Amino acid sequence: MRRCWIGSLVVAALLSASVFAQDKRENPQPNALDFATKLFQEHSYLMTHAEAVAVSEIFRQMREAQDQMRKATDDNTRNQARKRQKDADGKLVAVLEKNANLKRISLQGGKVTPSIFGPHQMIGDTGGLLLRVDNGGEGTSFSAYNINEARPESRKITWIDYAPKGVTWVLLGMHTLPDRKITIPVEFHSPGTEPILTLIEVTMPPVGRLKLTILSDDTGKPTPAMVRITSKTTNRDRKPSNAIDMAGQFDGNGNNSGHRTASLPGRQGGMWWCVPEPLDMTLPPGEYEIAIRHGVEHTPIFERFTVESGKVTDKTYRPKRWIDMRKLGWFSGDDHIHGQILSDDDAARLMAWLVAEDVHLGNVVKMGDITRTYFEQRGFGKDYRVIESDYVLSPGQECPRTHQFIGHTLSMNITSMVRDTNKYYLYDYVADTVHEQGGLWGYAHVNSGMFHVHRDMSVNVPKGKVDFVEVLQFGNLGTELWYQFLNLGFKVTASCGSDVPWGGTIGEVRLYAYIGEKAFDPDVWFEAMRRGRTFVTNGPMIEFTVNDALPGDEIVVKDNAKLHVRVKATGQAEFSQPEFVKVVKFGQDVKVAKPLKEGDTEISLEFDMDAENGCWLAGVTRATNGCHAHTTPIYVRREGLRWWKFDEVDELLTKRFDSLKEIERLVVDAKS
Repeated sequence: MRRCWIGSLVVAALLSASVFAQDKRENPQPNALDFATKLFQEHSYLMTHAEAVAVSEIFRQMREAQDQMRKATDDNTRNQARKRQKDADGKLVAVLEKNANLKRISLQGGKVTPSIFGPHQMIGDTGGLLLRVDNGGEGTSFSAYNINEARPESRKITWIDYAPKGVTWVLLGMHTLPDRKITIPVEFHSPGTEPILTLIEVTMPPVGRLKLTILSDDTGKPTPAMVRITSKTTNRDRKPSNAIDMAGQFDGNGNNSGHRTASLPGRQGGMWWCVPEPLDMTLPPGEYEIAIRHGVEHTPIFERFTVESGKVTDKTYRPKRWIDMRKLGWFSGDDHIHGQILSDDDAARLMAWLVAEDVHLGNVVKMGDITRTYFEQRGFGKDYRVIESDYVLSPGQECPRTHQFIGHTLSMNITSMVRDTNKYYLYDYVADTVHEQGGLWGYAHVNSGMFHVHRDMSVNVPKGKVDFVEVLQFGNLGTELWYQFLNLGFKVTASCGSDVPWGGTIGEVRLYAYIGEKAFDPDVWFEAMRRGRTFVTNGPMIEFTVNDALPGDEIVVKDNAKLHVRVKATGQAEFSQPEFVKVVKFGQDVKVAKPLKEGDTEISLEFDMDAENGCWLAGVTRATNGCHAHTTPIYVRREGLRWWKFDEVDELLTKRFDSLKEIERLVVDAKS
């Protein structure tokens, strides 16, 4: 029968061969940790609770042994690590030998016993088999496989490697199993021997159905949202049947998928799908957790439900607003979204994602380097904006971009792409042209200082050509470089952007622009951005005024006037609860307030201070989960004086001159 199967099917290796040790007494198995990891994290349902607890402890010991081996600098420490690993291997084998789900296979004498075994009941369209493959002799080896059964007919043989001697423990994980019952041809391979074929029969329980509707808390009608459906049996993420796939709009860049990893703390992080509308899909029976997010102004939903074979589970959810910033005059934006828009379908997918994250204005940037462009757009200007209710996709650009030289730039509200490769390193040319078009120009990645952005900032911030800089990205608030320019007396507006597809999801960081009582319109929003009336956040909200001035405003005083300062931070329990709120002057704390009692979701601070010789002031808050919010400064200028951090001016200027010298060296090198 083996020759018949081999003669009619093409044998395909599904996974790379495992590494086997010949003598377990000298070399504990490097694959044991991988085996234990997959067993504990993905197939714990194969074990009793007591076995799972034991494997968890063994898993910890293996990781510690691996870490000890990696850090070892002498043979004695390496031997200790080997002993710890060998002891853990032995404990793992002892647990496996008693497992009720263990399937024993003998390959002694070149024959497989049993030649056909099963049927084995899977838990759904995902499952696993724990195999003890005995080839006779001494030795213990481990291997773990993850087989996708949604594969071509020509590749339906599963290839499993086994050690030339001893017992090979095999964890055979399977997913995307077809309905009801299948027979899986399995070939066992070992160096220098003929492959040995067996057949494994598995059965799957009948599926159930999930009907899912997510409603807007504003309208009560269905809305796009970010969704995660996780099997509590397998811990596997189940793709919603109508989830948006953005891969075709990413040009192969970044995370080229609709399966997004949000750069958010705690339960808000992890993998998410954009679900644009109600869905009806099949699921294997079992318990599931659904997680739903609809942007930071809504409370996430985490709930468990059960799907039964042959039955319909009908679920409707309505994420609740905990705050409506629109009513306070603030509308959210993301200054850094990549995604091709060459058709209405492209626009619809990107708009659904924007709405799912409840971001009102997305700057969708065509990206370039000196050789080519990416994320193509149909056009620029008002005619090419995509508008749905109070959500807007506005075309912009991230170009010029230089990784090794002077940084990445962003442009908003442009009427045409500004790109001249003959002037590619003259960023001021781009800034001037963007401003002539009525647009806004600034720098990306300033929070991290990536790509030597400090160099060109040292040229164009002093020239007054810079409207904004990104100070919050990938969950990281970085203010050091920004503060250096503020402390030299330059106005620079705080902005932020997700940078998808390199970032996790639209709006995981977002800026808010204040339009007051005006009706929302992209031009009104861009004007607020131009004025600097912004704050950035990835969770908590913040309000900040000095006298009657808002972020971005300038207060002019004739003498050492009194300033009335107010700041308030607001959040929601677990997800953005403020830990403190403070006012900073020249980047240094002026006053800090903490919650009056445990569980407070709002902190306020109000006080008077002297204007002295002028300064910049900003409001800052941090949530208990590490999220931040930071306002653009309010600038206080005393007539006849410059508001800068006078006692650090020499040091700050030296940094800028050093940056300019770096540019000069680049020019010299380019000419040489």
